[in-house]
Amino acid sequence: MQELDQALKEVRGLHKKVLGRAAPELGPESYFPFPAGVDPVKHALRELESLKQLVEATAFAPRPDAWTPLADTYVAKGEFIVRLEVPGVSREDLTVVVVGRECIVRGERKSPQQVGDMRPVAIERPWGTFERRFVIPTGARAEEMKARVTDGVLELRIPTEVVEHRKEHRVNVT
Repeated sequence: MQELDQALKEVRGLHKKVLGRAAPELGPESYFPFPAGVDPVKHALRELESLKQLVEATAFAPRPDAWTPLADTYVAKGEFIVRLEVPGVSREDLTVVVVGRECIVRGERKSPQQVGDMRPVAIERPWGTFERRFVIPTGARAEEMKARVTDGVLELRIPTEVVEHRKEHRVNVT
């Protein structure tokens, strides 16, 4: 029985590691009988080993983004502007990084949680991590970028050199 208790403890630990929350408690109504000739303890231990191998194999795999916020980009006189829809994402869960000519916005919308006696039943809004990348125009002064969140919209304003708009020149395609 000690071996089964240890296995159950490991399963709970894996549940917490993978899903980030404690495993639910299961009552006797959740149990089901095993077919004749199947040792439930040996079966549970084999399943635990398979689960541990799966968790180990995926531990270093890149974690896919859970959702992608919609974004609009604008050019104004002397500015490049990016607006991302991030409702439900706090300032503390947003990161803006510039690498070369690329602006990277990362963040996380927390998973829905039970509040008081209200628990999530059907969740349509995505949650989890995201990352968006934008190419910054030549002449942008990224070190002077300003970022602000208002009404669920992250706005990035990047000063740029004013580029004179030139007359259109068409090229014949042959």
